[in-house]
Amino acid sequence: MSRPSTGESAWKHALSEAAVAAITEILEPSESVALVAPAVGCTVVLTERRLAVVRDGANFRPKSGVRSFGLDGGLALRIGPARRRVIIDSDGHTINVFVRSEQLGQAELLVAEVRRRIYLED
Repeated sequence: MSRPSTGESAWKHALSEAAVAAITEILEPSESVALVAPAVGCTVVLTERRLAVVRDGANFRPKSGVRSFGLDGGLALRIGPARRRVIIDSDGHTINVFVRSEQLGQAELLVAEVRRRIYLED
């Protein structure tokens, strides 16, 4: 099983230039990327403050290209019953992020880390 990309240079090398640009644009000055997990049509990004879903071509979708969620009790993540999707629930809204079989390991590790951080906050 592969591990999610970690560290400043690792996540940048794992993604397209467009994805790196979209992620860099949403980061606050003191915020850094902890983990990234590529998925079908998007990248799921974990920072120390939030979880973000950055759609491929986010720069062409200003209103829907990036969805961001605070790491608090209102956020819930799980791997779907078909094991090929990550289900993100936040404040009554649900997003399904589909993953290919080779991406599943990264998605599982990211979900586990998000859950750990949410648990530590509560």
